[in-house]
Amino acid sequence: MASPHTDPRMVSPVPLKRRLGIIDLGSNSARLIIVRYTPGVAFKVTDELSRRVRLGEGMVADNRLRPAAMERAIDAVNMFRAFCQANAVAHLIPVATAAVRDAVNRAEFLARLHKSTGLKFRVLTGEEEAYFGVLGVVNSLGLRAGLVMDVGGGSTEVSEVRKGRFQRGVTSPLGAVRLTELYLDGDPVRASEAARLADHVFSTFKMLDWMRVGDGERLVGLGGTLRALARIDREMRDYPLGLPHGYELELERLDELIERVRKLPLRERLRKVPGLQPDRADIILAGAVVVAEALRRAGADRMTVCGQGLREGLFYREFLKPADPPVVHNLREFSVLNLGRLYGFDKAHVDHVARLALSLFDQLSKQHGYGDLEREYLWAASQLHDIGTIVDYYDHHKHSAYIVVSTGLPGYSHRETVLIALLGLYHRKGEPEVGPHRKVLEAGDAERVRRLAALLRLAEYLDRSRTQAVTRLRIQARDKRVRLWVKARGRAEGRVEVWEAQRNASLFEQAFGCKLEIEQE
Repeated sequence: MASPHTDPRMVSPVPLKRRLGIIDLGSNSARLIIVRYTPGVAFKVTDELSRRVRLGEGMVADNRLRPAAMERAIDAVNMFRAFCQANAVAHLIPVATAAVRDAVNRAEFLARLHKSTGLKFRVLTGEEEAYFGVLGVVNSLGLRAGLVMDVGGGSTEVSEVRKGRFQRGVTSPLGAVRLTELYLDGDPVRASEAARLADHVFSTFKMLDWMRVGDGERLVGLGGTLRALARIDREMRDYPLGLPHGYELELERLDELIERVRKLPLRERLRKVPGLQPDRADIILAGAVVVAEALRRAGADRMTVCGQGLREGLFYREFLKPADPPVVHNLREFSVLNLGRLYGFDKAHVDHVARLALSLFDQLSKQHGYGDLEREYLWAASQLHDIGTIVDYYDHHKHSAYIVVSTGLPGYSHRETVLIALLGLYHRKGEPEVGPHRKVLEAGDAERVRRLAALLRLAEYLDRSRTQAVTRLRIQARDKRVRLWVKARGRAEGRVEVWEAQRNASLFEQAFGCKLEIEQE
C-alpha cells in the first residue's frame, strides 16, 4: 500500500486561472490587491501593496487637492501599475473615493493621473463606496442584519444591512485625516479639543435616525482605522490570534485607549502604544473617536472588525458574475471548501471521513449531547484535516491546524475557527489540549474538542487505506461499553480499517468514559 504522502490520489490545489488587480485610491492611503481566482470556485489574495499618499492633506480649507499630494498619488499608482505588469496582471479595476470625489479640481487630477499612468479611474459616489464595502462584509462575515461602518481618511460611510443585502448607505465627512486637521492641533491633544471632536461626530451621527442595532444584529467596522485599532487592542490584551478579521473591539477598552493616546505627545505614541504603526500615529485618535461615537449611537458595546471591504467587494462582483446580488450563497461552507481547494485534498477521502464522522456523531447523540453547530465543526474539520500535506506529510496535522488558524475561515468566529483547527490538530494522535488558545474559547470547549477529535480520529482510521472500503457504521451503547460494527465492501478490504481504528481507540474511550469494541460485520 502506498503511503499517503506518495499516494497518487492526493489532489493538487485547484488551478486559479485568472488574475485581477484592484486599486483603491483613498484620502490617506493608496492600496492594491492582486487576486487569483477561478470564477465561482476558488480564490486567493496573492499580493497587496499599500502606500501612504495623504491625498486629502490640506483639503479642509478649500477642497482642493494639493500638488504635492497629487504627485504622491500618481507615483504610487505608477508603482502599482508596474508591479501588476511584472506579475502578468492585465485586468485592473482602479477606483478613487472621498478625496477625489470631493475635490473641486477633480477633473484636472484625473486627467493628469490618466496621462501619467494610462489608467482611467472610476470615482465612486458615497453610496457606491458604501455598497461595495457591504459586499466585502457580507461575503466575509456573513452579516445578515445590522450596520456597517467604513472609516477612511476623508469620509466615513454608514450602511444598513437587512437579510444579507445592502439597504442604504450614507457618507459623512468624518475621515480620520480631515478630522485631525480640523480639531486636533495640540500636542498632546487637549481634553477640550477631543471633546469638541466627539460632539461634532455625535451631532453628525444623530441625524441618522436608523443608526441603531437591534437584538441579534451587529455593528461591523472596516477600513485602515479599524484594522489599526484591532491591532493595538490585540497587542495590549496579548490576544493569541493574529487575525484582524472577526476581531471584536469593545467600547469600554476603546474609551480607555482614546484617553491614553490623547495624553501622549505624538513622538511618544509609537513607543507607548503597542501595535501602532507610524503611518497611523497622527490620525489614530480622530479615527478612534469616530468609532467610539458610532458604537454609542448604535447602542452597541462592541464592534466586529472586518478585514475585507471596498476592494474585496469589487472583487466579489467579478468572482460571482452573473449573480445579482453578488453574494456567496453559503459562506461558511464556501470558506471551508475554498481553503481545501487552495491547498489541495483527496476529495473522495475527506468526504468519506466526513460521512463516517457524522454517522458516529449522530448515533452517539445521547452520549455527547451536542447540536448542529458541533456537527458543523466536525464536518469542517473533516474537510480540512489533511490540507497540511501540502507542506509535508509528516506532522501534517500540525500544518493543517496552523493553516486554518493563520488563514482564518470567513463566516466563522475566532472561537469556532480555533475549535476546527484543534480538531484537525488531533485527528491522528496526541492528547487534545487547548493551550494558548484558551483566551478565545468558552467553558466546556476543552471537553468539546476532546470528544469531537475522538470521533474524527476514529473516522480517519476507518478510511486508513483511503479506498472508502467502509460502507456503514452501526453503534450499540450500553452502560460503559460501546460496540461499533463496521460494514465493508468485503472482509479483506475492511480488515486494516478495523484494526487501525481499534488500535487508535484510546482517545474515544477517555473522552466518552467507556470501553470501545470494534467488529466487522
